Amino acid sequence: MRVLVLGATGGIGKFLLEYATARGHEVTAFVRSPQKIALKSERLRVVPGDLLHADQLAQVLPGHDVVLSAFGPSTLRRVTTRGEFGVALAAAMERSGVPRALVVSSALVFEEQNAIGKLLRGTLFRNLIPDMTAMETAMEKDALEWTIVRPPRLTNGPLTRSYSVADGRLPKGMTVSRACVADFMIKEAERPAHLRQIVGLSK
Repeated sequence: MRVLVLGATGGIGKFLLEYATARGHEVTAFVRSPQKIALKSERLRVVPGDLLHADQLAQVLPGHDVVLSAFGPSTLRRVTTRGEFGVALAAAMERSGVPRALVVSSALVFEEQNAIGKLLRGTLFRNLIPDMTAMETAMEKDALEWTIVRPPRLTNGPLTRSYSVADGRLPKGMTVSRACVADFMIKEAERPAHLRQIVGLSK
């Protein structure tokens, strides 16, 4: 399988590169800062580019089987970067004929929240929800085989393979490791079981 990884220098993205190459896949990391990619592998190709530029994405996409995106700015300010990214990626995928994508969002986008989630949605993360929602909406095209991954609070914990997965809701649990999110994405890319689904993950 040929895999295009976006957001490859982030916490989840680094695991995506590691796991995908270890499982024998041919991987392209499309990144703004190639020098930040530490992994060395014969199966890894690093291509510099702008993730918000649909033309550049459309140039690198052909020949790949799936897009795995862990892209997301870390700022808590009001931005439109995720939404712009979703529009650019969806347009590039339609133009290049690559339909399959798994995209990381956030469990805070789920309408059903516990007390802590409701508090975070209305305070610390209030500026992020509209941007994440815009990204998801841009990807949810009939022409695309999308899967939206909504993890809760991310940790640097180990890969346990005992995490829970549920369509349309967050399973019981407040955290999940970045390693587990990457593991799910690789396995879902290999054997799709959640096409056109919004998936919650938790430990």
